[in-house]
Amino acid sequence: MNESELRGNPAFQNLSPEKLQFLASFLGQQKSNNANEMMTLLMAFSNRARGQGIQFSREERDFIIEHLKTNMSPQERQKTDLILRMMK
Repeated sequence: MNESELRGNPAFQNLSPEKLQFLASFLGQQKSNNANEMMTLLMAFSNRARGQGIQFSREERDFIIEHLKTNMSPQERQKTDLILRMMK
């Protein structure tokens, strides 16, 4: 996913250039089709963002998670949703 695709999404209309670049680089990484691997990737992303003082809104986080789930089987998507519900 590139910056122009992100800018086209209403959730990301008002992102700072730094936040947009950080997000585009993350979403451009290879996606996993495994729920456990996705959660590991998501935690690393979250820690890296926090370390750089970048925070994402709930809408932005939801979009990121949905994007990461695009290559997953229905079973892995369900597993991911279950893990996320448990984390809340």
